[in-house]
Amino acid sequence: MDVLKAVETIKHKFAENGGSARIPLLKGDSFTATLTKEGIMVDNLRSQPFLPWAVFQEAICLLIRNGGRVERGDAMGSKLGEPGLPLDSIEGHIAQVVYGKRPADSVFRRVTPVACILVWAGICAAAPHKIKLRELT
Repeated sequence: MDVLKAVETIKHKFAENGGSARIPLLKGDSFTATLTKEGIMVDNLRSQPFLPWAVFQEAICLLIRNGGRVERGDAMGSKLGEPGLPLDSIEGHIAQVVYGKRPADSVFRRVTPVACILVWAGICAAAPHKIKLRELT
């Protein structure tokens, strides 16, 4: 798996669904996601619904660097760099690398749609509080 293949896999999955899809949440219910040229628009992030491709690229880079398994991270009860939101979690890494957040900053929660899209596209599998990279053929 590489970063470019992951993005192409996501784009292909959306193309199979007409450019928009209901993405299942890890614990019931779902949200709508729509493909754009620059990334994905989601309806479960209220004021910041756009996820640029860099979010998914950085998530895959982190997964590769960490042997294919990383914590999701929790921006709801923790600041960046705290035990609940480590810098090497999906949420923490994206906040720092893509959105320029620094340790001790509050972070806007994006991990749910990111993780769910990666799972829906068949790139990752869900594990308790973590996601795992799958090998794609």
